[in-house]
Amino acid sequence: MAQPLIGITSFADRARQPAPYISLKESYVRAIEAAGGVPVILPVADAVQACAIIPRLDGILFSGGGDIAPWYFGQEPLPGLGSYDTHRDEWEIELCNAAWDAKLPMLGICRGCQLMNVARGGTLIQDIERTKPDALQHNPAVPHDELCHDIAIEKESALAKLFGTGRLRVNSFHHQAVERAACDFAVTARSSDGIVEAMEAKDGRFALALQFHPEGLFMRYPDFLAPFEALTRAAAARLSSLRS
Repeated sequence: MAQPLIGITSFADRARQPAPYISLKESYVRAIEAAGGVPVILPVADAVQACAIIPRLDGILFSGGGDIAPWYFGQEPLPGLGSYDTHRDEWEIELCNAAWDAKLPMLGICRGCQLMNVARGGTLIQDIERTKPDALQHNPAVPHDELCHDIAIEKESALAKLFGTGRLRVNSFHHQAVERAACDFAVTARSSDGIVEAMEAKDGRFALALQFHPEGLFMRYPDFLAPFEALTRAAAARLSSLRS
């Protein structure tokens, strides 16, 4: 069986001079490789290219990164909003919607979770600390392979089946979060302060959005390779069905 091609979104590192770099944490690439997929890094482009690239992919991973400009989810900027890149926002929204229409298996991580929600009509908390001052620490100054807090997972959800548990300790590196989930998604995990930690498609397709960072954990905690393996399996099954 052919290995599925998994697109991974990247970002333009504008701090690099004299020209920006196309940047992506290597751990995303290694996670897809370890799960049996072929990683394809996607540079920020435009809507036309979004429609052109989706038919050539078998699955897509929306990676982490900066904030999303608030007007894409119907809000004005509030105190605590961080840096954003509207070129990336527009590209990934188009990419997500094209992937959704094509029923392409998708996985979103951290910003990728938030992006999937915004693309499908949901909203975000712009800054957890200001909106929920009693919230847990969601962005500690620790390495990405350190666990941070527990999440409660809905029974019978795809996430519960992946990890075989209703409670999981995860890492955490974000100050924004899902506020109102898009109508296409069901919230399937929360931290004890109510922050959304996972969503999945209501219609049964493989579209999983995680607020935590399994790519930072799987080398130390192998169980966290599960979401990448699930994405790759779904992509391989789709590829096989298209060829049969």
